[in-house]
Amino acid sequence: MPHSWRLETVLLLLVLATALSIFARDTLLRETLIIEPGEDYSVRLYDDGRDGGSTEAVMLPDNQSGYQWQCDLRADYQYPYCGFEIRLVQGWDGLDLSSFDKVELWLDYSGGNKSIRIFLRNYDIRYSNPNDETSTKHNQIEFSADRKDQHYEFSFSDFFVANWWLLENDIPPNLSHPQFDNIISFDVQTGSEHKLGVNNFHLKKVKFIGQRIDTADWYLAIISIWSVLILGFLAYRIVVLSKEVRERQMREKELLAINKLLDFRSQELEVLSKTDHLTGAFNRQGIEGAIKSGLSEWRRDGKSLSVVMIDIDYFKAINDNHGHAVGDAVLAGISQLVQERIRSSDLFARWGGEEFVLVCRDTSMNYAAHIAEKLRRLIEECSFADVKGVTASFGVASLQGDADVDDLFKKADEALYRAKRKGRNRVEVSDND
Repeated sequence: MPHSWRLETVLLLLVLATALSIFARDTLLRETLIIEPGEDYSVRLYDDGRDGGSTEAVMLPDNQSGYQWQCDLRADYQYPYCGFEIRLVQGWDGLDLSSFDKVELWLDYSGGNKSIRIFLRNYDIRYSNPNDETSTKHNQIEFSADRKDQHYEFSFSDFFVANWWLLENDIPPNLSHPQFDNIISFDVQTGSEHKLGVNNFHLKKVKFIGQRIDTADWYLAIISIWSVLILGFLAYRIVVLSKEVRERQMREKELLAINKLLDFRSQELEVLSKTDHLTGAFNRQGIEGAIKSGLSEWRRDGKSLSVVMIDIDYFKAINDNHGHAVGDAVLAGISQLVQERIRSSDLFARWGGEEFVLVCRDTSMNYAAHIAEKLRRLIEECSFADVKGVTASFGVASLQGDADVDDLFKKADEALYRAKRKGRNRVEVSDND
């Protein structure tokens, strides 16, 4: 089998394994705990007799299909109740169910009460007393007992701590939330309606469902494995490519001299075609690439693209009073001044007549306005071709929202003309910016 095919086969298998680990995540990570007859759990019935009541609770014969019991709620206690406890552990070292998120139970009930309570009781030395069973935290759910299919499903987030337990044990607020890190028992109890009479229970099965590994850790493991594989592949490719590069370098050396000569001449011609012969600044064709690159960076990476439109104030008067040769010298002088002061990443071009444009890639509107103000002061402070008092007006705009290049230059142009209307020799930014 060709080497490339072996690599592609391994990659395909890894992709399939990754897809399986993602889409079958719940099955792979699922953890269950099932409680049903035949398991080694101790059980007991209890009732309000410990509180002075006379409710009577009895276990019914076990038919291997579940736990069955009956309790007769009587009126000798204000809040008659009975309950059935499945002790999950011996002693006080309970089960950590904090990674579980769901509990299901199959329960058949008949009686006068409309609701049933279940408890997950948690032992914690901060509030529990080994000599007092009721001191374990009573994480509780109370639900309607009218399901015909006898199947109930609850999220652990539905549990709350019983108010009576919080009050009786004087629990501070920081310990009043549900807790499942040391569960010692599961209880089924009559509901809070307390209707007198016979209640029959048949608990067939209890099922706790959780995850062995947290979902975030599972995805982190997948990412880590792929990272190691990618790094290994890159290292391998570097070794292979370095060998290929050495071989190619020998062949490329023979072409470098010819290409260097051709490239130099080509660059000379390209620069000439993109440069304004009078000012030495780029022409419109020359800044086309910069605008395209800036637009691409803005679309792809969110980097700002700003333009500064520059117009020499009263340039016609300079031509009329001093002649076109002086006017050309002023244009060339201002172009040289600007090009010497701007950054290497900025492109300066003659836009036409006495108008110039400065394209500022990866530059916010505020910083572009700062650059424009600096140039405005420099022009104002200099004299060109013995012409004093030469000034310029500036319009600044940046790409915003879904705007395109036409909108960008239109906004800069509007800002420029606003600068002229306000008296010239000033910087104005686009209203939309």
